[in-house]
Amino acid sequence: MSSTHTAPTTISDVLVIGAGGSGLTAAISAATSGSTVTVLEKCEQVGGSTAMSVGSFTAANTSYQYRAGVNDSIDLFIEDMKVANGADEERENKPLRRILAENAGPTVEWLSSIGVQFLGPTPEPPYEKPRMHNVIPNSRAYATTLLAECRKRGVKIAVNARVETLVKNAAGEIIGARAGNRIFLGRRGVILATGDYSASAEMKAEFVDEAAAKVSPVNPNNTGDGFKLGVDVGGVPTQMDRLYEGLRFFPSKRPDAIKAMPTHPLLSRGMRLVSEKIPKIMAFIARGALTSWVAPNNTMYRAGAILVDDAGRRFANEDSDKLLARGIAAGSNRSFVVFDQTLAEKFSAWPNPVSTFPGVAYAYVKDYKTYRPDVYFQADTIEELAEKIGVAPSTLRGTVDQWNDNVRSETDPEFGREHFGSGVTRGPFYALGPLGAFITLADGGLDVDTQLRVVDRQEQVIPGLWAAGSTGQGGLQLLNHGLHIGWAMVSGRIAGRHAAQSPVRSDLAAVADAGSVLGRKLTRDVLKETSPLVE
Repeated sequence: MSSTHTAPTTISDVLVIGAGGSGLTAAISAATSGSTVTVLEKCEQVGGSTAMSVGSFTAANTSYQYRAGVNDSIDLFIEDMKVANGADEERENKPLRRILAENAGPTVEWLSSIGVQFLGPTPEPPYEKPRMHNVIPNSRAYATTLLAECRKRGVKIAVNARVETLVKNAAGEIIGARAGNRIFLGRRGVILATGDYSASAEMKAEFVDEAAAKVSPVNPNNTGDGFKLGVDVGGVPTQMDRLYEGLRFFPSKRPDAIKAMPTHPLLSRGMRLVSEKIPKIMAFIARGALTSWVAPNNTMYRAGAILVDDAGRRFANEDSDKLLARGIAAGSNRSFVVFDQTLAEKFSAWPNPVSTFPGVAYAYVKDYKTYRPDVYFQADTIEELAEKIGVAPSTLRGTVDQWNDNVRSETDPEFGREHFGSGVTRGPFYALGPLGAFITLADGGLDVDTQLRVVDRQEQVIPGLWAAGSTGQGGLQLLNHGLHIGWAMVSGRIAGRHAAQSPVRSDLAAVADAGSVLGRKLTRDVLKETSPLVE
């Protein structure tokens, strides 16, 4: 193979690909371990999915727990994760889970030391102990604080720099990457931290199904780049079969109170102190955020509500978030929750919130009228409600009448719903919407060892390559709130430290690559050549 020496080259000790939570954390970890670091980010801004998230971080044995009088342990944390896993416990990567449990608490403390502020801990069923640490004022605080720390530590960050392929030396070691016409070398190692594949219709269709491919991602930049880069050099994707699919309200034209808040560490600290003294203030603000995008809980359907499309018809079994998301995504991607006065009264007070930030705030029907009048509709008759949401009155009337017949007979011949509630019978009548289908996360990651080194199908380390966050999830289940953010930060710190401690490679002569791998299809046939876990 010919040499690529003629390409402009940038050399550092550690090269990080991706500037989300895991990538920025990896960069800081490597820099504070004595290495020079370069980060390549394909977008114009850093932060990734971390900066778009709710921002909760679940951890045990933190100072926040201690101040709240919570006596926790690593073993209790692991036992609770087993409970949350349920039937998926047999899929769990237990060594990585212990690493997460043992390092989540210290990572919360480290984040606090550099300026990230949390409220909590708050309860999160089915966990026995309160462990959810909620970032304030919003998840952009992670990106703001981590970026400032990167600058403080001399980390170089290049944006609009999409990596097209990894670069090897003659011995097959991963020594860098190509972005555009430039080669970036990492003398000690390269870390993949590019997020998940929730925005890749091709990969969703291949590894889940065609219906899932039609559901839009929350983060349109999560195109699975790290998976393709890793597989191209022998990496093994695992458990590429689970998506977090659900409904959300479309963004309001009104400012989001929480997202609009500044994220300077001093202001965040002041907000934490005020919120701890006067928790109702944060709860008031959080209700605004809840109604801005969080969809109604499934408990509303169990109580009798229905979901209709923009033609006024039911289109899927309301018992399943996945079926609702795929059903509406296959059509117009606009839907409305329809319910009656009985449910409006029930979901106007505890213990029946419409939507929740567990342990922080709860939103009720009246809160949608206050905070999101654009998605709140009320009418004395079904026909009047239909006109307000823009559907044919006769169609919605027929849908409601059929549903009430189903409730009386406790059968749903068309969609097989099993929970009927009280139906939609008593006026006035209500609708919330429009709601669209979105994928929040895509689980699955490259197989890694306990040092976050990427391994091949024989479980042999691919020299010079690490993975963190969703790209290096490696079979972790993460089936409760706050665990994905936790893994992003924990894995980033570990990968960065180990990459920085790796010996400098003596051969940094890059051999010619085969061009961009991002345009190639990552199919089951390709993975069968590398992964025994893809069937």
